[in-house]
Amino acid sequence: MEPTDEQLARWLERPSQDDIQDLNEWLDKSPENIQKWESYQLLWQNSAKLASRMPLPDRERIWSGIEAEIGEKKTFAIPAFFKYAAAAAIFLTISVSIWLSTSSKQEHYIANNGPLEIWLSDSSRVVLKEGAELKVSNTYLVDERTVVLQGDAFFEVKRNEEKPFLVQTESHFVKVLGTSFLVQTPQTEEATVSVFSGKVEFGLPSGQSRILTKDMSLTILGDQFIEKEKSANDLAWWTGELKYDNAPLSQFVADMAYNFGIEVKVSATSLMGCGLTAKFEGLTPDEMVQAVAMTFGSELQQSSQSGVVMQGGNCETGGGSW
Repeated sequence: MEPTDEQLARWLERPSQDDIQDLNEWLDKSPENIQKWESYQLLWQNSAKLASRMPLPDRERIWSGIEAEIGEKKTFAIPAFFKYAAAAAIFLTISVSIWLSTSSKQEHYIANNGPLEIWLSDSSRVVLKEGAELKVSNTYLVDERTVVLQGDAFFEVKRNEEKPFLVQTESHFVKVLGTSFLVQTPQTEEATVSVFSGKVEFGLPSGQSRILTKDMSLTILGDQFIEKEKSANDLAWWTGELKYDNAPLSQFVADMAYNFGIEVKVSATSLMGCGLTAKFEGLTPDEMVQAVAMTFGSELQQSSQSGVVMQGGNCETGGGSW
């Protein structure tokens, strides 16, 4: 159930403890409500700024100005409350900070069941790998664009030269103006950034950093900076696609473990260096494993709930697409 105009007015102006509880319950119902609330806050702040520049509380005049500033950013019906919020803002003190200081639930995302796609209020997109967590700064877009990441995530950042986008992990940072990149954090002292477009700065809080451009990938392990080859396969957990051009079978084994949590054991270790040329699209992870086993003439045996063993086989393969 959508909040009434009266509820929105209280939540944005002077929320009581009961209002805060009602707001939190509404936010918990769906990610869409969280995104709506962020947009409501931005509209309210815009109304206050615009109202401060107008000498008379002409509601229609103020609202027309706000609509002109917002333009195409509106993605859902604007409550009638905002039609008079701008004029009311001349006389009322905005105290959204009261709510922000008591609850941050609306800014905490966790990918519990597979990848989670998130659209931030500036139209930047974040896709969390299963198990990852993202926290968005209370001042996101208003003062800065800062997010805190645990785990792995792919970012497509809307360009804004006045407000750089900052990703903070436990031990590293990534700073961009607008680009697409993948962040992987397998452990506290290790992180990898792979750039798919644009340019990023990747480094340590101590000040050591490196500028990366399209198709570059860098791993920071402790204080070591290790360049590596960017692989689109690192996004298979989201895209569901894997591609190999005479790559060693060991790479397929590693990709299955990272992307899908499937442990593939190879009984004949000599197979690990065999070349694989293949493109997987529209297959389940289990079907991918079956296709590779067939390619090398191996038999599959279940070794655990999430693991299989490739028994026997040889390196005579022409690869293929599935």
